[in-house]
Amino acid sequence: MTWFEWLEIIYAYCTTAEPVQNWRPIAASANVVIAVAYFWIPMDMAIVFRRWRSEIPFPWLWAGFAVFIIACGTSHVAHAFHALRQSTPYTLIELVILLVTAGVSLITAVGFTLILPRIMTLTAPSEVKKRLEAEVDRATADLARALETERLLLLEVHHRVKNNLQVTSSLVGIHLRQLPPEHQEPFKALRERIIAMAAIHNQLQDTGVRSLSAAEFMDQLCRKLKVAYAREDISHRISGGDLGVSFEQATPFSLVMNEVLTIIFKNHFSPENGSNIVITFGGSGDTHMITIADDGEAGLQTEQASSVSTMLITSLAAQLKADIKWTHTEGVGNTFVAAIKDPGELFLETR
Repeated sequence: MTWFEWLEIIYAYCTTAEPVQNWRPIAASANVVIAVAYFWIPMDMAIVFRRWRSEIPFPWLWAGFAVFIIACGTSHVAHAFHALRQSTPYTLIELVILLVTAGVSLITAVGFTLILPRIMTLTAPSEVKKRLEAEVDRATADLARALETERLLLLEVHHRVKNNLQVTSSLVGIHLRQLPPEHQEPFKALRERIIAMAAIHNQLQDTGVRSLSAAEFMDQLCRKLKVAYAREDISHRISGGDLGVSFEQATPFSLVMNEVLTIIFKNHFSPENGSNIVITFGGSGDTHMITIADDGEAGLQTEQASSVSTMLITSLAAQLKADIKWTHTEGVGNTFVAAIKDPGELFLETR
């Protein structure tokens, strides 16, 4: 049996059934409800799209859909008038189909009214932008809170380390006072090194940064050494910008500079000669240059320092990947040069 024969059977079944009383108003009302549902959808579209009219994708497609829906609604208005005029009655099956179609059409129109604004809220570029901006703001706020927490924790670490080093320095000082003068020199040097390390964490605590300002540290160190060796007559000057030392290299860097400046203050200046120190930062490419020049008469030689100082400077310079050089020019003074080779991971660019 062909599909056309099946349609003939279905049609015969539907048209030979017994007619229903009052079929005319039922058929007309069902068609009117279907027409109202069809007209309802374009009205929803017009109201909702008015807000996002500049952001509607494929407006010609939506316009064609609206025309199609209005045409369908108009055809059902015509069916309603036809039902009032025609003499052939509707069977029960036809009326059931009409009523079901009317119910589904009305539910679809109501659902379209509820869903369309949500669809536009989810897909309109301006709404998407608002959601993205809100998410970015929330993520930024969370990141800012996390960074602030990390900063406070880092400051607390620096504070505690500085306090512990100061306590250690005080303990060394207590033992130092109990020793005879001829045995105090090594403990004084030890205390100065501990104080130098404490100065690192003091600066990082004050500035709240992860890198040490070499210029600021050297300035503070020179001032402390002036007081320690009672040489307020010695002046110091820093030129050439600054060098940011990473936290990982801050301790060896500060200890090397502490040993070098201690040697200069302790051995290079006699009471009658020399009173200037010039610290210069420079370099090019991946090499950072630190030059410390003084106008003292004594030759700048590591043999003048203790064996501990010599060992510390040599080992820590190797840790910093620095080539060091000591020179003395008669009648001019002394120069210490440290050429630190760094690929950009341990030191910041010279500022």
